[in-house]
Amino acid sequence: MLCCRNFVLPLFFLATVASYADDEHRHPHHQSVDEIIVTADPLANVDSRFAAPVTVLDEKTLRRESTRSIGETVSNQLGVNSSDFGASVGRPIIRGLGGGRVRVLEDGVGTMDLSTISADHGVSIESIFAKQIEILRGPSTLLYGSGASGGLVNVANGRILSRVPQEIEADAYGHYDTASQGWLGAVEMNGSIGDAIALHFDGLKRDTDSIDIPGFAEVAPDADERPGKLSNSDSESHNFSGGGSFVGTRGFIGFNISRLENEYGVPGAHHHEEEEEEEEEEEEEAGGTRIDIDQTRYDVKGAYDFSSGWFQQIKGRFAYNDYEHDEIEGSGEIGTRFENQAYEGRAELIHRPIGRWDGVIGLQYQDQEFSAVGEEAFVPPSERDAIAIFIFEKADFDSFHLDLGIRGEFQDAETIANGNSASHNLLSMSAGATYEFAQVFEVGVSGGRSQRAPTLEELFASGPHLASNTFEIGDANLGEETSHNVDIFWRKVRGRYRFDFTLFYNAVSDFVFLQSSDSNADGNADRVENNFLQTGEIVDEDDALLLVNSMQTDAEFWGFEVETRMTLIDGSRGSVELRVWSDYVNGELDSGGSVPRLPPLRFGGGLEWERGPAYAGVSVIRTTEQDDAAALETDTDGYSMVNIHAGYTVPVGNNRSITFFARGTNLANEDARRHTSFVKHLAPLPGISGLFGIRASY
Repeated sequence: MLCCRNFVLPLFFLATVASYADDEHRHPHHQSVDEIIVTADPLANVDSRFAAPVTVLDEKTLRRESTRSIGETVSNQLGVNSSDFGASVGRPIIRGLGGGRVRVLEDGVGTMDLSTISADHGVSIESIFAKQIEILRGPSTLLYGSGASGGLVNVANGRILSRVPQEIEADAYGHYDTASQGWLGAVEMNGSIGDAIALHFDGLKRDTDSIDIPGFAEVAPDADERPGKLSNSDSESHNFSGGGSFVGTRGFIGFNISRLENEYGVPGAHHHEEEEEEEEEEEEEAGGTRIDIDQTRYDVKGAYDFSSGWFQQIKGRFAYNDYEHDEIEGSGEIGTRFENQAYEGRAELIHRPIGRWDGVIGLQYQDQEFSAVGEEAFVPPSERDAIAIFIFEKADFDSFHLDLGIRGEFQDAETIANGNSASHNLLSMSAGATYEFAQVFEVGVSGGRSQRAPTLEELFASGPHLASNTFEIGDANLGEETSHNVDIFWRKVRGRYRFDFTLFYNAVSDFVFLQSSDSNADGNADRVENNFLQTGEIVDEDDALLLVNSMQTDAEFWGFEVETRMTLIDGSRGSVELRVWSDYVNGELDSGGSVPRLPPLRFGGGLEWERGPAYAGVSVIRTTEQDDAAALETDTDGYSMVNIHAGYTVPVGNNRSITFFARGTNLANEDARRHTSFVKHLAPLPGISGLFGIRASY
């Protein structure tokens, strides 16, 4: 990997210098850049600049990138990977941090599902009709809570309208995927009643078979294993929502109710390894473990503009989520039932400019009641609530831009049965500055101190976690996790040639992680059976559960992200843009060894052509081998992904169009296994695949 870094960075520097001269002297007319509004920033309408490293995927890009999971959809962006657990599950990993350190938001409010509890739990959000997806890398704690200490992904879906459509707006979508023999159909509609009532409806249905894979599912397959299919990786889901808004001259208020039903198989689940061989065979014949999610969510959103006074606007957002999640054994019986009732509310008060300063004062409240009953109930019934206040300010001094913020949060968690509790007082601060020069360049630095409270499972786990084949024991005495981070960046934001180069460093005090033990000093990690709490017995069986404990030690993360874009052709034959990029993160524990499931070095490139109603593109992404694995973690081989896409839009009237599109992924049919996956040794990525679809807009 060192040789790759030594190659990528000098190449980037030389290309920057060379192309700057070419760009500015030969193509001086390319001096504008499209404004991007980051909706996760409460001051987005005040200033488009954002000192934190951010990537925004607009609606046009998402139409070419959306996949079955939010993690997969964003996995090719700088610093972002996916913790996939088969084809139906994928949660974002940002700069090597995932789980409870990365928040996934739906239009500014948490998903409030249980995807952080276990890697086999899917994120309860669809991106098919997202208006844009915003990725904030690095600690974003100030605005969205301690669960965003690693970053956040905000899916802006526009389900609650702040405007009244002048006519009916409709969008219909459908596609077929060859790798899963699956299809998806979706529809979205906006309308109005009079001049003040806006209405919204959307619905989606997805049905897939088990995915095709290049070879065997397991790295070391059994003699009777058949290649070509990842067993028990099929899925079926339904998702629909509806609501309305009242829109006045000074603001709006709206509501939305959404319903999600999602059932999918869990490839490689170890739910019955401790059972008798006969029972295992019966379960395998019946189809393996499945997860059935039922969720009803209620959202309210509003804003009001003040006519005078100290404050300019107040924004409010509230959501309540009723979530139920069954883990169904191969016999058809419910092995474990998870329930989660949670709500989250936030209010943001934007003050009028004070000199050059614009800012917001915010209040956020979260409440969660969690329970689990059954075989995988490794976390006892628990409650958690948190309240926070934050202040965020930004100012412009001609070419100089400054961001400042501070957040205080109090969080309390306790188990319902025995009252075992933990309280944490959290303080986070941030500052960022950018300087623009020569009208095309930006340099800057951002840094901060962020604190994260341990999650329920880190505090109170006490039982078998069969999805990861571990027996987890939490620690209610865990302290706050504190990150001190700094980003240094250099960007060229205008012209035919643009780039973004970032170096980052993150020192984490009291980093929480799962640590194995060797109590009998035999040189092997302790393994136990499901009844370990009753027996206390360490067993000598390779297929038994790995005993792990929640521990804390200091950790360090560092790496780089670099992206270059060059417009090669811009004329009557259309436009052609070249993208070249690379990212890398290294994470080490002070107690020794690497942080588990670190993504390896990646680099890639692609060409995008667009001419009027037609577009096409090709990309190649190389993921190198990960040979610096954590203790008791297997290495993974490198792989290359070759992908293509194309589409054509046919106008069929005023503001009406039909788009035909196709995508091809993993055209080299690589046996690709993500190092960030808990089941990389059991479940590779899909093999060669073609996706064919149609989209009609009215």
